[in-house]
Amino acid sequence: MLFGHALLVGVAAPGGAVAVLAVTALLGVTVAGLGRRGLGAQPVVGGVALAVALVAVPAAVAVALFGLGAPPWWQLRGAAAAVVVPVVVVLAVRRLWTDLSGYASTGLAVALAGTGLVPLVAPGGEPVALYAAAGVLLALAAGGGSRPVAAPRAVGAALAVVALLATARTVLLVLASLPVRPGSGVPAAGAASAGTARAGLVLLLLGVAAGAYAATGRRVAWWVAGAPFGAVALPVLAEAAGAPWPVVPATAFGIGLAALLTAALTGAYRAVLVPLAVVLAVPGFGGLLATRAGTLAALGVLVVAGAVTGVAGRPAVVRIVGWLGAVAAATGFALVASLTAGQSLRTGAFAVLAVAAVTLHAAPLLRVVRSGGPGGVGRAGAWALEAAAQAVALLALLLTGGSLRHAAAVCVLWGVAVAVRVLRRSESPGGRRVLAAVAAGSELVGGWLVLAARGVVVLEAYTLPAAALALGAGLLALRRRPGLTSWLTLGPALGAAFLPSLVSVLVSGEPQPWRRLALGVAAVAVVLGGAARRWQAPVVLGSATLVPLALHELARGWDLLPRWLFLGVGGLLLIGLAATYERRRRDLVRLREAVARLG
Repeated sequence: MLFGHALLVGVAAPGGAVAVLAVTALLGVTVAGLGRRGLGAQPVVGGVALAVALVAVPAAVAVALFGLGAPPWWQLRGAAAAVVVPVVVVLAVRRLWTDLSGYASTGLAVALAGTGLVPLVAPGGEPVALYAAAGVLLALAAGGGSRPVAAPRAVGAALAVVALLATARTVLLVLASLPVRPGSGVPAAGAASAGTARAGLVLLLLGVAAGAYAATGRRVAWWVAGAPFGAVALPVLAEAAGAPWPVVPATAFGIGLAALLTAALTGAYRAVLVPLAVVLAVPGFGGLLATRAGTLAALGVLVVAGAVTGVAGRPAVVRIVGWLGAVAAATGFALVASLTAGQSLRTGAFAVLAVAAVTLHAAPLLRVVRSGGPGGVGRAGAWALEAAAQAVALLALLLTGGSLRHAAAVCVLWGVAVAVRVLRRSESPGGRRVLAAVAAGSELVGGWLVLAARGVVVLEAYTLPAAALALGAGLLALRRRPGLTSWLTLGPALGAAFLPSLVSVLVSGEPQPWRRLALGVAAVAVVLGGAARRWQAPVVLGSATLVPLALHELARGWDLLPRWLFLGVGGLLLIGLAATYERRRRDLVRLREAVARLG
């Protein structure tokens, strides 16, 4: 009761309050030393007195500065500096008075919470993030090389969260300001900012604290725990220093890419390194797009990084992703380089096509002969790269921008590149067939585009090459797989050859004598050839073409010949059919059975 009365009387003036707090600190240590040797409740009283004494030290410093007329921010700083004394006391108690270690740690935790959180409500505008980060470091220092006990550890974790929340807005603004519109020019350098510098310093302090805490536990490497904070702090500090372009985006991009490479090559700590890489590399890359030189540099680095990942990444799926990333970056590099050289977008399509060709021919070299071979991507990876090559070739076609001549050249060149790949000795039969189909299709489309560019309007110039290509593929399939029917192998080709021309003859009002004659001759030849080889599809499709063509010719000749001639011929046909009805019916049945027996 006497101590409480003295405390109430002393706080009436700053000097008295300082005296009371100083006496409290000295008396608390004395009571702790005497009480720990007593019995019953005496050790508890001693421990509580020690905890109160540790809290009284920073409070006494703050009150003393207040009494001396120091500004509020000096009072806060003095109290924060005075927390070092309780930290030293806790370290001494852990060695000398181990039975009171818990009480001392609790008192230190209260002191840390007070000095770390008071700037939130106290006047003076002190940065709460710095105080919280300093509190985290002091909490770790109280562990003396090992993890601190529960109370300081909990307070340190809470202060770390406060520090992160206090700096998050500044850090996000810095990273969000990095991306710019491509080709917008060199942005102006930002002015030096004290708030941004404090945010970077807080991140460095938190990185040191995280690394030190991880080093005491041995569960996570210290550099993995501290790297995210330090990595983000570097571009923030560069921004705070007003560094000119491209220092800040290049720093962010380089650190992010380094984190991604580390994760890809070591296969460890991906949960930390991959998000860090995304957070830094993406805005950093966006910042380098301000000029074409910066874009080329960033894309070139991505090509190298993708190739390194493709060669040495682990596991195989990471190598596949690395090579695909290298292909994407090389595509962008080729296009931007063409534009930088003053070429048009249509001309740049050929540089992109060159990337596609290199990818197509490099894919088989990366296939793993033995499972798990170094640098290989396996069969699935090779297929993925081949698909990527086809996609890049399609992009090159789209870049021609509607120019038929450029598009035709792209298709023809791509067909040649794929055809060269077909000649590769170790290519599988299935793969060779697919590539041959792609090459033939590309050449066909290229031919169509050439015809369109030259204004060719003859229908058969477009349909007959496609039909001939399909017919050749069908004949090859029939030769290699006898079980296939003629409808599957020859039907599409014959349909593509006959149907457009037949529709043109039947619908168009023009005479088209040469088209009618050629269509009839071709249909007869197909029927005879199909009958000779016993193929059902040519016989049926050729006949289906001849019948409407014959009726069309009959309709055209209706007005050219006398009416009695048609009536006479029709009457003779009816009489002949009636006289030989049974025989004709048997002939029709035999014809139907013969057609059904065709392959």
